[in-house]
Amino acid sequence: MHLLPGITVIVPFIFAIFLLVFCRRNEAAMKVMALAGSALSFLASAAMLPALAGGQTLGTGMHYMSFPLAISFQADGISIFFAVIFSFCFMLAFIYSFGYLAHGHGKLRYYVLMLFSQGSILGVVMAYSLFGLFLFFELMAIISYGLVIHEEDDKAMYAGSKYLFMTIVAGLAIFFGLAVTYFLGGRLDFVAGGYIEASPLVGYALFAFLIGFGLKAGMFPLHIWLPDAHPAAPAAVSALLSGCMIKTGAYGFIRLIHYVFTVEAVQSIGFDTILLWLSIITILLGSALALQQDQLKRRLAYSSVAQIGYVLLGIAMLSEQALMGALFHIFSHALMKGALFLCAGAIMVQTGKKYISEMRGIGFEMPVTMLAFTLAAVTMVGIPPFNAFISKWHLAMASLDSGQTFLVAVLIVSSLLNALYYFPIVVNAFFARDVMEPGSKKRHWLRDEVPAGMVWSTALLAVLCVAFAFIQPHWPVVFAAKISAVIF
Repeated sequence: MHLLPGITVIVPFIFAIFLLVFCRRNEAAMKVMALAGSALSFLASAAMLPALAGGQTLGTGMHYMSFPLAISFQADGISIFFAVIFSFCFMLAFIYSFGYLAHGHGKLRYYVLMLFSQGSILGVVMAYSLFGLFLFFELMAIISYGLVIHEEDDKAMYAGSKYLFMTIVAGLAIFFGLAVTYFLGGRLDFVAGGYIEASPLVGYALFAFLIGFGLKAGMFPLHIWLPDAHPAAPAAVSALLSGCMIKTGAYGFIRLIHYVFTVEAVQSIGFDTILLWLSIITILLGSALALQQDQLKRRLAYSSVAQIGYVLLGIAMLSEQALMGALFHIFSHALMKGALFLCAGAIMVQTGKKYISEMRGIGFEMPVTMLAFTLAAVTMVGIPPFNAFISKWHLAMASLDSGQTFLVAVLIVSSLLNALYYFPIVVNAFFARDVMEPGSKKRHWLRDEVPAGMVWSTALLAVLCVAFAFIQPHWPVVFAAKISAVIF
């Protein structure tokens, strides 16, 4: 059991190397090896769920580099929670990609980079020190660049260049924060409750981390890379960028506030207040900008900006119930936004359409895909019993408990904005008449013509947006509650 954190991280790297060495010319073996590496990593992370339920920390404590740059793989509740979500989404992304890339190029490179990316993002959450987190954070950023530019067209290269520049800035900011943190505390590991007290230098470190982790999370005003990167990347990569990779920024904030700096140190410089107001602006600005987008993936990208605002809001409120809402929203957003981006990719593959204004009547041409889109969109709005309602409910209750009732208004307004930019897509898909051009071929109504793996991986994510509401106990809620209770 204590080797599982390291196995979860290392397995995708091993399979990626096997792909490069043994599967260069055999596409079938390439797919099997890629999916096997991702699935085994998911199984290893899922095998740690009993430890999460029991409040255990798993890990060997073995250091893989010399002090003060020591790296060890350990998994507490929050590490396991993130790892299961991330590895599950990667596994479905591989299944989806087999169909999506059927007539594409660079398949070997794509699958290798995907496996490296999975290992890197799991390394972020399994490394039990700030230095280990930083190392895998940088590796993930470089590999993500390779995935963003996969199409190799002008749009992809521009988006990739912007992403790479921004992620270099994030890395430099985090490195500066690491140096100040080590100077203050003489260590970089994680300790429950934190170990760095209030001092004049705390503000410099936290401001640097705010830039680094905020940029990765897509927080205002550091979100400018995200609306370009999502539309340019392949659909599965967009789903992972939004559903998983931007969450590493939120994970970094949780570790900082509760495992490195004391809450008193964070509050002494007003860091929580700054993060709170930035999260509010992120929620409202992301929703407002999403309303203006006609390109589907670009609208989804701005929606991701708004949704990460909910997570950061829950972290900034520094209460048990708020953190529980933030953690559960991380889970629910990975499912719903993953489903939405995969739907967008399926629409492009079957119809070639990228713009919402072109999608009148598409629900009859792609019924399964658009039903999945509808489930995920309704979840995003926060209508009960869908997942996002639960996270927004806990955030609202935490707002009332803290006396910050205006935050409830922010949540309500943002939910209305969500409805305004998602429901018209659904209405046009199923209720608007599709006018066929003269001489166009007759459509195959009530039939999704994309590969089955694309359809059913998307459908599974959409069904999970509501399925947990009918399962007792509601395991994601239980796990989120346990983690937040341990932290507070």
